[in-house]
Amino acid sequence: MEHEVLYSIAGIATQILVTDDKFLLLLDIGDGLLRDIVEKINQFPITRPIHIVITHSHYDHCGGLYSFLGFLRMLNHRHPVCVYSPASSDEVQSIITTFRSGQKTPLSYSLEEYKLSDGDKVSITDHVILESFQMQHQGSIIGVGGSSTIPSLGYAIYEREEKCLAYTGDTGYHRNAELLVENATFAYIEATNKEGDYNSFHLTPEEAHKLGQFTKNYRLIHKRYESR
Repeated sequence: MEHEVLYSIAGIATQILVTDDKFLLLLDIGDGLLRDIVEKINQFPITRPIHIVITHSHYDHCGGLYSFLGFLRMLNHRHPVCVYSPASSDEVQSIITTFRSGQKTPLSYSLEEYKLSDGDKVSITDHVILESFQMQHQGSIIGVGGSSTIPSLGYAIYEREEKCLAYTGDTGYHRNAELLVENATFAYIEATNKEGDYNSFHLTPEEAHKLGQFTKNYRLIHKRYESR
């Protein structure tokens, strides 16, 4: 199983590609996914099941879902497409509902939805399991500040019982984030906030590096656009 960041800038988009001989998996699916994935995959249509794993319903993490589903339809994709998201993620559910309602003929692929909560486990293949962990996030608008907490999950991928990959999505520092990345072979950890800009729904680089000490290896992602 291989993995790489296709793109990740906070407030723009994030998508991480995980590939295996038996499946293709996306961790978040921000806007621009089609551009990013076409540059990485040389052969279409994709001849494997596709799993789309969404951490939360902010546009920079799920904004590319509609276009990707349409792209697969255009390609006459023939394998299952599974979408995983936090329970009560109304925006993700709305995207799928709108996509389904706009199709005048049956899809060439089965489109399945999975609503997950903290501690849920789903089998991707006979030897690969996806586990969800409750994260700590909320909405915010520049000049307005933070809003209420939103459903948000981080995910760990196990291969033959080894936690080979962990992904925090957007989160503040808390114990469940430590449990998510603990003993992972590799972890993608968000580091959106500037140093010293502490809050409960994003990590600073200092906090992200502290979280990384629970893993065997890690990379900081989802940094602010203005800092790039």
